[in-house]
Amino acid sequence: MKGPGPEAREAIPGRAAPLRWLGRLSRSLNPYQPPLQDWRFWVVQGLVVVVAGTHSSAEILKLFGHPVLVGAEPRVALASFVTVSLFFVPVVYAALNFGFTGAIATAAWCTVLTIPNLVTFHTGVERLREALQIGIVDAIAVFVGQRVEQEMSARQRAEAAGVALRASEMKYRGLFESSPFAVLVLDPAGAILDANPAAGVLLGVRADALRGASVADMLGESSKKLLTSTLGRDGDDVQLTLKASAGRELYLEPTITRIVADEREPLTQVLLRDVTEERLRQAGLKAYAAYVIRAQEEERLRIAQELHDETVQALILLCRRLDTIEGPQGALPPPVVAGLHEARRSAEQVLQQLRDFAKALRPLTLEDLGLVTSIRRLLLDLAERAKLEGHLKVTGEERRLPPDTELGLFRIAQEALRNVERHARATNVSVTLSFADPVVRLVVHDDGAGFNVSSNLGGFASRGKLGLLGMQERAELLGGRLELHSNPGKGTSVTVSIPV
Repeated sequence: MKGPGPEAREAIPGRAAPLRWLGRLSRSLNPYQPPLQDWRFWVVQGLVVVVAGTHSSAEILKLFGHPVLVGAEPRVALASFVTVSLFFVPVVYAALNFGFTGAIATAAWCTVLTIPNLVTFHTGVERLREALQIGIVDAIAVFVGQRVEQEMSARQRAEAAGVALRASEMKYRGLFESSPFAVLVLDPAGAILDANPAAGVLLGVRADALRGASVADMLGESSKKLLTSTLGRDGDDVQLTLKASAGRELYLEPTITRIVADEREPLTQVLLRDVTEERLRQAGLKAYAAYVIRAQEEERLRIAQELHDETVQALILLCRRLDTIEGPQGALPPPVVAGLHEARRSAEQVLQQLRDFAKALRPLTLEDLGLVTSIRRLLLDLAERAKLEGHLKVTGEERRLPPDTELGLFRIAQEALRNVERHARATNVSVTLSFADPVVRLVVHDDGAGFNVSSNLGGFASRGKLGLLGMQERAELLGGRLELHSNPGKGTSVTVSIPV
């Protein structure tokens, strides 16, 4: 008849709990268990037994008055001291080979085997001397065992760190060799210490032939200055141009990283990404944007001229004809005269609206009187329409700018003020125009509702808000940049910097 299986035994009350407790105790004490499976450990314990037996034999011979030992108490005491001192050999050996646990276990075994000898054969001062001697053995076991354990732990950590370092180096080398981008490692003088196969393909030289060459010879003298000057500023925006075969230019975008190894001087890792196609595509897009803006301005000029030369003149002629129809006073009945007056007022309103529209399309003051007067006119018109207080501040020496620059700054100011009127719910708006060499700066600030600014103005385009994107495009086409700062409830500032 078979006994209960493992599951049944686990289910028997009163048996599973002790087994689990013993298992947990064994796992918790595992780091402190001596190496019982190592045969050398048992040889050491056997040596302890031999030393203890030799010690006890000497004490027994003295007790029974062996002829050799009669009258030789000093020599017996010396022999006892020497035999106890022999415990140092197995204790130190156990410490060096098995660490702290082996040393403590061996010292404990020495103490256990010495206690019967201590109690049986010694009294008084001799017992104190023997106890002190075995205590020294135990103390040395603790000290040597701890130091050996620390050394073993340090060696294990060093070995683990070495393994991790080798694995990291292998991983880095794999990424380095298989990277589709060119990677160069430079010393502080600009010499190439290492290069991956992609760098050889980019530069038209075998990767191993690049080692030892100067980066200035490979990428041009300017590249050495740019790359070595960024040692303290990782991630600087550096642009490189490489002359390729058949006179073709390659545009490279480097990513620069410092590598600090021990106490040596820092190295530089340069990842070169070929952005020629992207740059040509961006140049094409910028050229297309410039063409579109030019076409818009030309079309605005044409429409403004047609409105002024044809539609506005036709309305002026209409007003004069209405004056002619009215004739002398009393020639027409009063209702007819009132109707003519109403028609003339309507014609004058349409005429004024067309003039304002033509002025917005192409302000004559911009060409005749310049940027400052045109922006001041924008603020006056805005104050009349939206009941806003507008302020213009001019710093620096006021002067005329190139026509394209004046037109671009005027359009940006016009769009910014239009946004204030439509969306800001502001009560005050200020425009600051700073003339300085070599930059002209335009700042439009309002105290309106504000909004959360996206890090990329392209996000406004995806929501159909093209005004800000158009302002940025105009600034970039003029070689400048646009900065937008806004927070909900704290107003908005648009800053445009244009080099002149």
